[in-house]
Amino acid sequence: MVDRLAVTGANGFVGRHLTRHASALGWEVVGVVRSREAARAVRDAGGRPVVLAGPDPDAAARALEGCRAAVHLAQIGAERDGATYEAVNLGGTERLVDAARRADVPRVVCFSGLGVARYGLAPRCTNRYFLSKLAAEVALYRSGRDVVVFRPSYVVGPGDAFVPGLLREMAEGVVEQAGDGSHRLQPIAVKDAAALVMAALDRPMEGGPRVYDLVGPEPVSFASFLARLAAVARTQGRPAGHEVRLVPVEEADRRARAGGYHGMLADELDCLLCDEVSDPAPLEGLLGRLLTPLDEALAAAVRAA
Repeated sequence: MVDRLAVTGANGFVGRHLTRHASALGWEVVGVVRSREAARAVRDAGGRPVVLAGPDPDAAARALEGCRAAVHLAQIGAERDGATYEAVNLGGTERLVDAARRADVPRVVCFSGLGVARYGLAPRCTNRYFLSKLAAEVALYRSGRDVVVFRPSYVVGPGDAFVPGLLREMAEGVVEQAGDGSHRLQPIAVKDAAALVMAALDRPMEGGPRVYDLVGPEPVSFASFLARLAAVARTQGRPAGHEVRLVPVEEADRRARAGGYHGMLADELDCLLCDEVSDPAPLEGLLGRLLTPLDEALAAAVRAA
């Protein structure tokens, strides 16, 4: 009998990679999406799409029937076009929990955010975005399901939204940097993120929910990240002879609050500047191998951009 996995947001960046990876391992992937266009992306990745255009508890439960697990990726990083954290990040998680209970799905894997544990402790982690992620985690912990939470830093690879934007700025000759660039990030390769989700599906659950900080093998300052990305871009013949223009953090915050700093709203800029890093060892233990080196992950992202 084929194992069945439900993935919400299966048409997104991580969702597509997870669908391909799980399908290659012999799983039947049910991609729960909201539109016909999204359904096409799921089919292209090897999954079977189920379109749920709006909240429908019965339809959601039917979509999850027979699944060994559900992976919840349908969340937002900023409030745009009328979407709210309350409705999507918290409400969507609560609806998934209800569907999992009704369909008797034993395990739920969810992506949260690196920095949730420092809500109320660090100013950049104390905003409505992180609060919604914290509330969603609590809903999962109270669900009665076997729960695995991954708290990602930036996930990079073919099709990500982060690297191509920086490459465009490099090609145009100027990359803006908020502050001195000392704030750190810890990017992880999307292929590792997908493999870790699948590894978590078979991990015995003892002692309650498990939480993993989904980070790459090395923390790197934003300034160093730019330099590493430029070096990788040059090896692939990409233009990377750019100027780094420093922007005061206060000015970046003002522009983000006013509608966008390089496309980032205030909460998204907080995520970039929050300086959250973690130990990758638990991930390597779960995966049974070393994580993909940063330069290799960046090379894959640049080739696809």
